[in-house]
Amino acid sequence: MKRLPYFQSELKQFPWGRLESDGTCNHDLLKARFRVLGSGPKFGYWSLPGGRRPHDETSSQRGIRPGEMRSNYTAGYVHGEVLLGNKWPSDIEAWKLKDSKLVPKLVFDGESKPPPQPTADQVKDWKSWYEWRGLDVASPAAILMDFPLSVFYLVTKVLNLVDPSGTPEHRQKLTIHYIGAEVELNFLPLFSELALLMPNTDITLIFFGNAVANLVHRARREYPNSLATRDFVWEYKAPEISGGGSLKIQLYSESGTWSEEVLEGPDGEIGREELPDALVGLNAGIASYPEWTTPLKFAAMFDIPFAITEYAEQTIRQLARDLPAVLESMGMQYESIYPPPDDPLIDNLFKRRAHTVTVNPFHRPGQRPLAHVRSPNLYNGFAVPIVPNSKSSPS
Repeated sequence: MKRLPYFQSELKQFPWGRLESDGTCNHDLLKARFRVLGSGPKFGYWSLPGGRRPHDETSSQRGIRPGEMRSNYTAGYVHGEVLLGNKWPSDIEAWKLKDSKLVPKLVFDGESKPPPQPTADQVKDWKSWYEWRGLDVASPAAILMDFPLSVFYLVTKVLNLVDPSGTPEHRQKLTIHYIGAEVELNFLPLFSELALLMPNTDITLIFFGNAVANLVHRARREYPNSLATRDFVWEYKAPEISGGGSLKIQLYSESGTWSEEVLEGPDGEIGREELPDALVGLNAGIASYPEWTTPLKFAAMFDIPFAITEYAEQTIRQLARDLPAVLESMGMQYESIYPPPDDPLIDNLFKRRAHTVTVNPFHRPGQRPLAHVRSPNLYNGFAVPIVPNSKSSPS
């Protein structure tokens, strides 16, 4: 509860920030004020389903809790419906804001200059990001940009994966698996911010989830020439003045969940060359969704850096406390199946790791409107490394 003044001040720095009498922020009301509240491609990046559930139901939940409120999606809503077309709208069109000066542009011309190459630790919170972007705080961009900037925070600060000594001649390559994507499919181009923020870095971002697989399967059946059927559904190259980073986005459709098959090479074996540089999950709910068990287990076994965000501090701190016991239990199960000699992969399940919880400075401003919750509960509010990067020291 001591963090409430900080979180409220983060919201109040924006002229559009609205603090209700109960301390919450109605994000839908904010979107309605900007006339961007709705579903479908006509609402561009802002498209979202109706209802009050934060996530889709998963196969493990379906039918188990019949008394619980359902998602109640807007009729016909599809995560990432824009990808069933054959062309992304321009960033100005997709943001749907009346004043183009409020848009964090990706395409630059004589009227809009690209941001300069960021120095180390220059972009560390919303205030510094708006300043670096040359964006007025009147822009509601933070209501959407919490997703890409949270990935930036996880990759650079929580996992320390970015080499600041990279140069145009010696570029860094990162492959990141983004697990549990849903509404993010509506605004994939916004993840281009990673290319702007990480100079001399070539990023491949692969999205996983039921919504991802369902979209691609439908596209292949009904829209064979659509964006969703392409190997890369979005590509972006930052201007050289911004550091020349690049981004390519893929959608994984072999299954709706991340599994060990993702790591297998052509010979069916798991090799180091198949391992991603990181796994990330936003608003993950690891303790609530059994689909996280496999990523957790294999990330620990193969020492793949893995970090998440969660809504509430008490939830993520409990997770951090429970992780050693959970992984140890997995190791004991493996040992019962595969007796000695010792397997270093199984030994990794018993490895002691630091799971340090931090406030994510790029959380979406404003407390979620949950009537029964008063302690801080925010979209992408808190972060923790599930499997820290063993090759770097904490920053």
